[in-house]
Formats: sequence, C-alpha cells, structure tokens
Amino acid sequence: MRKFPLWDRLRRRPAVAFSHELIARYHSHDIPRQSAALSYYILFALFPILIFISTLLGLLQLDVDSILRVLDTVMPRAAVELCGTYLEYVGQTASPSMLWFSLIFSIYFPIRAANCLMRGVRRAYGLEGGVGLFVYYLRLLLYTVSLLLVLAVALVLTTVGQRLLTYLTAHLSFSPYLIELWHYLRFVVLAVFLFAALGLLYALAQDRPQAAEGIVPGVLISLAAWMLLSLGFSFYVENFASYSVIYGTLGAVIVLLIWLYFSSITLLLGAELNAMLLARKNFPKEGT
Repeated sequence: MRKFPLWDRLRRRPAVAFSHELIARYHSHDIPRQSAALSYYILFALFPILIFISTLLGLLQLDVDSILRVLDTVMPRAAVELCGTYLEYVGQTASPSMLWFSLIFSIYFPIRAANCLMRGVRRAYGLEGGVGLFVYYLRLLLYTVSLLLVLAVALVLTTVGQRLLTYLTAHLSFSPYLIELWHYLRFVVLAVFLFAALGLLYALAQDRPQAAEGIVPGVLISLAAWMLLSLGFSFYVENFASYSVIYGTLGAVIVLLIWLYFSSITLLLGAELNAMLLARKNFPKEGT
C-alpha cells in the first residue's frame, strides 16, 4: 500500500515532474556551494571594478549619483549606498598605485568568478571535462573581457544617454518627450546587455555550437527570476530586515553578499533549466 498516493499522482503531472527534477539537480549539482563560491569571487571583484568606474566617471565627467541611480534599480539600497560611499572615497583618494591595484585585480577576480560560473554551467549541461585546457582558458579570458566591456558600455549608455538627449533637444530641435521616453528605455537597454552577457556565457561554455533553443529559454527565465528576486529582496531589506542591528557597520556588506548569493543561484539554475529542456528534446520518452 502506498503511503503518499496523492504525491504519486501529482508527480505524474508535467509541471510537478519538471519542478521535482529541477530541485533534484539543484541538490545533486551542489548549486548552494557553487553559488557561495561565486558570490565570494564577485564580492572581491566588485571593489576593483568600482575603482575603474570611478576613473571612468572622471573621464566622462559624470557624477556618482548617475551611476547609483542605475544600480538602485537592481540592487538593495543598502548595497547601493555601500558602493556610493566607496566610489566617493576612491574619487577623493585616487592615486597611480590605486589605479594599478584596480587594473590587476579587476582582471584576476573577474576571471576567477567567470571560471566558477562557467564550471557550474558546464556541469549543468553535463560537459565536465572533454575540452582542452588552453581552449577552456581562452574562452574564459574572452568571456571575462567581453563581460567587462558589456557592463562598461551598458553603464555608459544608461547614464550618458539622457545627457546626450538633453543636448540634442536643446540644439537640434529633438522632441523633449524623448528624454522622458529614455527614462524608461534605459532599463530595456540594460536588460538587453545583461541578456547578451548571460547568453554569451552559456554559449562559450559549450563544447560545440549550441542552437538558440538550448540557450535562450534559460537566459530569459534566469534574468526574469533575478529581477523579481532583486525587487523582492530589496523590498524585504528596506521594510522588514534589521541587518545593521545584528551585524552593525557590516550590515551593508552582508546585504550585498546575500544578494550576490541569490543572484548566483538564479544564474546557475538558468543553465540547469536549459539542460533539462535539451534532455527532453533529445530523449522525449525519458524526459516525460
């Protein structure tokens, strides 16, 4: 006699079976530990990158607030304030030695983070091993450089775009409604760049070229889940959590680290989702 007949019936439903398999892969591929390692490297990569952003702000004559307004759309406010404080500090204490420090570690830690992320993606697709060391690290370097460029361009476009439109409106008789429209479109631009960055990662992690249907679904769902998670976590932190009471001055760092951890989980689950969809396509009898 079965102990859980209701569960046995529910498990036959496609949606329930799919969710059950995703949870099983979450545990079997040790995504919590992978996400913790990825969060660690991203945290260490973040501050050297902020030094470069500070340098970029000076070259483009942008203020810190223009960058923070963009970050505030996806990050908890406590984490944004931490980044803002750091950017202001770097701007006041800039020196050649600090620039060299950022140059070295802006490459080293992002490569380590990208390596952790790419290994997690390859594990999701069942591609552990089977690729030459030189080819793997060449792809890793290519992705790291591409990611940094994509983030830099996205940041510049979302912050410089409004200034450019203001100039065009004043001197070339452009419609002032374009400025208001850009206020909303800049987030679409940011989403497109994030889509390209994550899609490039999933593509470069493959041993051979992968069709779009093996990459795009996971990218879309991962980004959608990441946005919802970021909004929900930000709302929770701002209205209910009291990290400063527990952790004191480290509260903002803890908030940032938790946000990075949950973000890492969504990125890796996107790859798991793609792998499951491919398995169902290639082995329909086993996948249903």
